[in-house]
Amino acid sequence: MDSRNLAYIDRLRGIAILLVMAMHYLQVFAAPVLRNWGEIGQTGVQIFFVASAFTLCLSADNRRDEPHRLRAYAIRRYFRIAPIYYCGIVFYAWMFIHDGEGAPYTAQNILVNVLLINGLVPAANNNVVPGGWTIGTEVLFYVAFPLLYPAIERAWKRWGNLALVAAWLASLLVALVWQGGFRVLHGSWLPNNSFAYGAVVNQLPVFVAGIGWYLAAWRGGGMAPRLGRDSALAALLFGLCAAILGLDLAPFFGLIPSLAALGTVLLGNLLRAGSGEASWLGALGKVSYSLYIIHFALVWRPSAWLLQAVAHVPYAQAALLLPLYVTEVALLYVAARIMWRFVEQPANRLGQRVIEWAEKSSKTAASPLT
Repeated sequence: MDSRNLAYIDRLRGIAILLVMAMHYLQVFAAPVLRNWGEIGQTGVQIFFVASAFTLCLSADNRRDEPHRLRAYAIRRYFRIAPIYYCGIVFYAWMFIHDGEGAPYTAQNILVNVLLINGLVPAANNNVVPGGWTIGTEVLFYVAFPLLYPAIERAWKRWGNLALVAAWLASLLVALVWQGGFRVLHGSWLPNNSFAYGAVVNQLPVFVAGIGWYLAAWRGGGMAPRLGRDSALAALLFGLCAAILGLDLAPFFGLIPSLAALGTVLLGNLLRAGSGEASWLGALGKVSYSLYIIHFALVWRPSAWLLQAVAHVPYAQAALLLPLYVTEVALLYVAARIMWRFVEQPANRLGQRVIEWAEKSSKTAASPLT
């Protein structure tokens, strides 16, 4: 399949990383309104998750005849995620320990993150690599995917798109039960950006939405983009997320991932109608994983130093708001491009060589003695 036919997935990832970077960037500004309403940027994570589920489905279908599929899948996923993440562990450990903020960097927390099981350990979930909770949740989805996708696919083949709606509603029910259980146990609503919020159980409707979008739109050839419908509904859904966050509507925090997932499907559908040619959004999307891991270093520390230095100058922060963000995106893109070139791509190639070596070893072990 020509990669240009999937250019909208890279554009979707480009939008996701711009949202996430903007949220963390706005956290260093003095104006509370920017910090509060800037929280809508967290929905960029759900955009990433939907895009991930979509591409995992496509990869699984393209490799149906691959020998030892499950083993190859595990190796490929590990080398896709781990090398960049390990760079993040080393860099942020150095940065925070150097600044006297190294308390989270215990041997146990580091080991949990090296093993990529931080999605199961609250104490190590999000404090070794900033934003690392998303990687922990993604890895748990990787574990579930070989069972989840075939089950949904079989139901879809039998009952059509109604099965996809039923699967998504079932996953939403699981998330609601999780949120209700939290309420009963802790006597409070599920807090935004907490361990329980980011848990794979609460994010399950997001991944199922990505699977459903793939089957309905890519495999089924349906969901033809409609500008008016898709844009209006996407704006409504993301607008609801923004209102929940901006107005601090705590009872509804747990619903944000599910609402953002549906908004992402509609946004992705809009992007499907666009050109297949390369774009600056697509370029950002291609290196979005590296951008995600490294962006905290720039948008938190140097931004804060600069803004504090001009805090006494009237309207200086307002004047810097957009130019500084654009400058940081440009600088981070260059850094991410370097990491993509010298870490991500070599790691993916190494993973493929490991798969080939493992297959060759299996064939050798299975061949009769001569």
